[in-house]
Amino acid sequence: MPPIDCEDQELLEGFLAETTELLEKLDDDLVALEKASTDADLLNRIFRSIHTVKGASSFLGFDLLVKVTHKTEDVLNRLRKGELSVTPEIMDVVLEATDLVKVLVSDIKAGELQEREVDGTIGKLLPLLSESVMVQPASVAQSAPVADAVPAPAAAADIPPGSTEPASEPEVAAVPAVKTTEVAPPKKSAPPPKPAEGKSEDLSDNSTVRVDVKRLDDLMNQVGELVLERNRMIQINQNLQQGDLDKADFNEDFGKLTKRMNFVTSELQMQVLKMRMLPVEKVFKKFPRIVRSIARDLGKEVDLQVFGEETELDRSVVDEIGDPLIHLIRNAMDHGLETPDERVAAGKPRVGSLVLSAVHEGNQIIISIKDDGRGIDTDRVGRKAVEKGLVTEEQLNAMSQRELFDLIFLPGFSTKDKASDLSGRGVGMDVVRTNIKKLNGLIEIKSERGFGSEFILRLPLTLAIIQSLLVEAEGEVYSIPLSSVLETLRVDQRQFHIIGGQEVLKLRDMVLPLVRLEKVFNIARRYERDDFCYVVVVGAADKRMGLVVTRLVGQQEVAIKSLGNYLANIPGIAGSTILGDGCVALIVDPVGLIEGNEGSAAR
Repeated sequence: MPPIDCEDQELLEGFLAETTELLEKLDDDLVALEKASTDADLLNRIFRSIHTVKGASSFLGFDLLVKVTHKTEDVLNRLRKGELSVTPEIMDVVLEATDLVKVLVSDIKAGELQEREVDGTIGKLLPLLSESVMVQPASVAQSAPVADAVPAPAAAADIPPGSTEPASEPEVAAVPAVKTTEVAPPKKSAPPPKPAEGKSEDLSDNSTVRVDVKRLDDLMNQVGELVLERNRMIQINQNLQQGDLDKADFNEDFGKLTKRMNFVTSELQMQVLKMRMLPVEKVFKKFPRIVRSIARDLGKEVDLQVFGEETELDRSVVDEIGDPLIHLIRNAMDHGLETPDERVAAGKPRVGSLVLSAVHEGNQIIISIKDDGRGIDTDRVGRKAVEKGLVTEEQLNAMSQRELFDLIFLPGFSTKDKASDLSGRGVGMDVVRTNIKKLNGLIEIKSERGFGSEFILRLPLTLAIIQSLLVEAEGEVYSIPLSSVLETLRVDQRQFHIIGGQEVLKLRDMVLPLVRLEKVFNIARRYERDDFCYVVVVGAADKRMGLVVTRLVGQQEVAIKSLGNYLANIPGIAGSTILGDGCVALIVDPVGLIEGNEGSAAR
């Protein structure tokens, strides 16, 4: 294929934007069509999507793309007219063709037009056009030259002469049949990826965001306000330099300016955060297709229900959660849900239920993946963990139900005797947990044997700005994310006890393990030890821990700054921020501290 002309750059970008959008919607529509095969509007919409892609690619001269979309469109046209009826087998072929279209479009997007093997897929589409049905579309007769190049000679053999159908004619005429035959079958080329991998993510463009114009208008208004306050600040500064101000006036003016600046920057911050927000639907819409493919591979029947796809999340989080969610869905279908026969034997409906939901709670978003399958067999999990040498018998006997569930997150853990292509090629759930921790999120499991499992992800709404509690330990200020703080206490240190080398505090009806921040971060003692200190109780999932600090400074909204690659992954530190006086304060990672403390306690 010829390289893409630069003059057509704008046309090309328009084509890619429109095609990407159509293809993303198409997956959803095709999976929906299987359930509602008589929905004429849906069929027409699918047909129009493919037709639009075909027309645009023909205009820009992408011959391979025209070739595939043309045949797919013909099959859809017959479905639309009731000459074929929707079956899972036909949908398999149509979905394979749309996958191939996606691959061809991603080639165009990457600017490298590769010779792809398309004849195999077209060979599967052709029989759907050539079966002797009462009304035979003329498009098949016209596209005979293409059929010659395809290893499925049954293409147009049994079409009665003179059978025409005006509706299909103009669409075929738009793309000369000769053009498609120019592309000789490639000798050896990259095969398209398997549909089960949900390759549509390659297409979605992560470098741009669509923003509602009203949000831009609001932002512009706030920037206008900010400019006014800046001018006011310059004026006050001038008056101060020239000595024209008496102290009372200055205090009053500066107080007003501070309040206004505070208000305007808070509003501005909210507007910008809103602009970065995307509905979680961007990730969720890939799943019906993936679930269908996996269900077909496993021979299981699955009903996927999705709730809360309009819930908004920061785009940095949206981009990162796709992979962990796909892995959890795969896990639920492979390990959780039983085969139809097993379900019937267990007195359950044949079709397994998989529920994916998202909901806001405070400044977190909670995503849940719930199935009504066989649940987690903690005895089997425990045995496997001991077999693989991940835990000892003694540790296993002392474990709570929750700790047994957590075993499946250990690196190298799998209950499968051999890794199937589907259960993640031997990649364990530890990858999921690592990805979620990277987002400062938490993952927890609820499960009842025989009745199913639920995996719950708790993620921060944004990674950029957080509410935090500033604390001081021996003169050093630290910031603790407020989302992890459960309560703060002023305590007499004489109430601390030591159990097994670990300082603890009896708090109401629980024993709270304590960690001194100055010990964690090796701070030299600056003050005489006071009898009274403060304990900040932090929690991750159902685990609690007390951080012992010298004093509480107050609550503040802080912008998270990365510590760079050199200082990344320091246990107990999530990043840094700059305080009002220009000093740098480290942001404590409570989840890391809790896990680190458990590890050292276990040792």
